[in-house]
Amino acid sequence: MKETVRSEVLRSVSGSSILAVYLVAVLMPVFVLFSDGSRFDLDGIDSAAATALLLEPLAWSAISAAFVGAYGVTRECYYGSMDRTLTGVGFPRAFSGKLVAGAVVAVALSVGIFVVWTVGVAVFLAQNALTLSLTGGAWRIYAGALVGVILGAFIGGAIGWITRNYYTTAAIVLVLPMVVEFALLRTAPELARFSPGLVLAALGVPGYQDRLLEFGPALCLALAWAVALVVAAWGIERRKAA
Repeated sequence: MKETVRSEVLRSVSGSSILAVYLVAVLMPVFVLFSDGSRFDLDGIDSAAATALLLEPLAWSAISAAFVGAYGVTRECYYGSMDRTLTGVGFPRAFSGKLVAGAVVAVALSVGIFVVWTVGVAVFLAQNALTLSLTGGAWRIYAGALVGVILGAFIGGAIGWITRNYYTTAAIVLVLPMVVEFALLRTAPELARFSPGLVLAALGVPGYQDRLLEFGPALCLALAWAVALVVAAWGIERRKAA
């Protein structure tokens, strides 16, 4: 199993197409940052509050992680090499190996983004006569976002196995949250808060603007989404193989 995961990790980060994955990995936090221009207005708030405000978009890295987690599956389906992989290592090892490898790659990319983002925040704060202040609240954003990244990668990987289509998966894990879930967050937050993308985001910013779930309910629901989709993906693939 360890060798399968290592092989899948290396496969996921090889080739020029990985550049698209890097780009997508920063897509959601950047989208959230610029979707609300008020984040750049730091007048009247202290360094700790300003730091937390600018770190909050990292919570949406979990949505990008779903695409990253699906990449190892959908890329092979796109290039038509999945059947050879299943023949070579068997479905159970390929299925679990790709899910775990997707989560490993998603975590590694996200940690790198967290570091770069934090440096950028420090520079921006300095330009506004403030300093980076990593309080307990800031570390909770990092920790919650990382939990979301792990669960998001499993959710994305499962969706990739279910659809076996690169573009369909991208639409589900990226376009749907960016278009539908964000729209619902503004118009019907009581419904939107239970959607997969916003449940994952709530892990990093619990109770965000009184619209998202608190951490405990969000974690339970995110686990439920992940388990349900992984089980569904396993069942669908086993029926195909039968």
